[in-house]
Amino acid sequence: MSGDANGHDVVVSVQHLTVRAPQRTILDDVSLDFAASSLTAVVGPSGCGKTTFVRSLNRMVELTPGLEVDGAVVYLGQDIYDPRVNPVMVRRRIGMVFQRPTVFPTSIFENAAFGLRLIGEEISEIEREVEEALLRAGLWEEVKDDLDRPALSLSGGQQQRLCIARALATQPRVLLLDEPTSALDPAATQRVEATMQRLKEDYVLVLVTHNVAQAARVSDRIAVLHAGHLIEVGPTAEVLERPRNPLTAEFITGRFS
Repeated sequence: MSGDANGHDVVVSVQHLTVRAPQRTILDDVSLDFAASSLTAVVGPSGCGKTTFVRSLNRMVELTPGLEVDGAVVYLGQDIYDPRVNPVMVRRRIGMVFQRPTVFPTSIFENAAFGLRLIGEEISEIEREVEEALLRAGLWEEVKDDLDRPALSLSGGQQQRLCIARALATQPRVLLLDEPTSALDPAATQRVEATMQRLKEDYVLVLVTHNVAQAARVSDRIAVLHAGHLIEVGPTAEVLERPRNPLTAEFITGRFS
């Protein structure tokens, strides 16, 4: 099954993506387009391939030994799996936020500036871009007077928004979020969800979530994976209210997870 981006400007096009481990196929012939200014929630039962899928979109799947990738992930017309393409540059343009906040034992400022320092930005540009990233991540007002404070002293929700800011600082076009609120309390989850809803106006967001209610709250579109196959994709309300595939209906009504 394939999924289009409803005629909008396609930023990422996944074409016949297959990922194999030594003993099994994790993703099987998945095709799906992602349009500008959109938030797609990728859902499905545990073990269906959601995390592998999202890690394939910026070549982080290559960091897992033994996995073999076939097919293409085309970003603005360039297959990111072309051997001539630098994976570091891919991850600059297609950023990622993980399930648990991964802050470094340095200051708030240095956490947000990490990627900018790696690419050799001038300090004046770093200061401007850090402020902009913290603003976009919805954290600036909470930390602007204390940027030298250790990042590890922030709450879990603040740490996750700092990770979002770090990803945004290098000016990606795409942001991948792998269950970014699963370790957070409801209040922190709400703030991260509000951040996602703001960001989708300017970025391509791909959200992996187990939480169907969260997908309903924040996404424009839902893609459903089952046993490595893309079984359904469509506007969020349509998929949740009128699923076409019986397996989708089983998942969203909680008959399997």
